[in-house]
Amino acid sequence: MHHAVLTQRVRELVAETFSQLGLKSGDTFEESILIRAGHYCGRRFTTDGGHAVWFVEENVLKFYTSSGTTIRKVEPSIAAETAPMMVPNRLAA
Repeated sequence: MHHAVLTQRVRELVAETFSQLGLKSGDTFEESILIRAGHYCGRRFTTDGGHAVWFVEENVLKFYTSSGTTIRKVEPSIAAETAPMMVPNRLAA
């Protein structure tokens, strides 16, 4: 799966899972790119009451409470095979 498509699917999974876990307030969350030793290694998604981290090398998405307790673990590529995906329309400038 192309990285941009997988990244969009991860965003959708984060929104869905935050909602299921009762962590999400509103329709937005903050997203940060994670860099380790100068290389892209994942993304962090933060909302009221918790956060999620997508570890790209392991392709694992982990959800945490605000105190840091792990509450769910998802493999985005497996979830993408079983759920519909929205691909954003992009236009060149």
